[in-house]
Amino acid sequence: MPNYVSKDSATVGSALHEAEQSLESAGVEGARLEATLLLGHVLGYSRAQLLATLLDPLTEDQASRFFELTTRRANREPLQYLRGRAPFLDFELEVHPGVFIPRPETEQVVEHTLKVWDPTAGWAIDVGTGSGAIAIGLARRNPRGRVLAVDQSPIALATAAGNAVRLGVHDRITFVQADFLRALSLSSSNIGIIVSNPPYVANNDEVDPEVRYHEPRKAWASGPTGMEAYERIIPESAALLGFRRYLVLELGYGQEKAVRGLIQDSGGWTKPHVRADLNNIPRVLAVCRKRNS
Repeated sequence: MPNYVSKDSATVGSALHEAEQSLESAGVEGARLEATLLLGHVLGYSRAQLLATLLDPLTEDQASRFFELTTRRANREPLQYLRGRAPFLDFELEVHPGVFIPRPETEQVVEHTLKVWDPTAGWAIDVGTGSGAIAIGLARRNPRGRVLAVDQSPIALATAAGNAVRLGVHDRITFVQADFLRALSLSSSNIGIIVSNPPYVANNDEVDPEVRYHEPRKAWASGPTGMEAYERIIPESAALLGFRRYLVLELGYGQEKAVRGLIQDSGGWTKPHVRADLNNIPRVLAVCRKRNS
C-alpha cells in the first residue's frame, strides 16, 4: 500500500510532491498532472495558478481534503469522478458514478458526424448518450440541428440533461429512455443521421481498474464477443434510415473487419469509410444508405 500524501503537508509544493509519488506507486499514469489537477480542484485554482503558488501553505482542511482525494485516486477511482467533470471538445461535462466518462477518441465521432450530417434533412439520433457528450457536441457545433439523445439509464439521462442545460443547448436536444432504437416511434423522413459510441468491450477483456470497478458496466461491456451492440444498432439503423442518410459508429480495437461484415450482411449500405485515431487505430466508421434500401 503506497504512503499517501499526509494530511499535514506544509505547502502546495510539498503536497504535490508527496501525491505524485503516491500515485506513481499505485500505478497511476501521469501522476504529476493528476496530482496537480486534484489539488487545483481542492483549492479552486487553475494549473497555472497552482504552479505559481508552490510555496504557499495549505490549511488543515485543504490538506485533509487533498489527502482524501489522493487516497481515492490511488485506489483507482477515476480522476473525472473525483473532480466531478470531464473535458470534451471545447467544453466540460459533469460526470459522477453511474455515468460513463467520455474519451478523447469520441471527439472524432462528433467531428466526422458534423461533416456528413445535413441538419435540414432531419434529427441526429445519439444512441447511448451517457453524459451527453456526442449530443451536446453536435448541438453546440451546429445550431440549426436537433438531436434525440437515447439511453437506457435514467442516471445517465438526468446527467446528460443537466449538462445540456448548463451548456445552453437543452432546447435543441430531446432525451429519451430506451434500449437502442427499436422501441422508438420515428419516421425515417425525420431522421438525418444515427450516431453511436456503443459498448464494445467483451466481458472477459482486460480493462483498467478505473473502468472495471467504477464505470457502469452496461456502458462499456457489450457481451461475450464485444460485438453485441453493433449486431443490434446496424440492422435497427437500416430499418430507420432513408436514402443518403448516414450511420456513424465508434469502433473498438480490432473490430473494423467484423463491423464491416455486419454492414455487408445487413445490406443496402454504401462502402464504409473508416477514420483512424491518433494512434492509427481504426476508430470511426461512417456508412450511408443506398437508394431503394
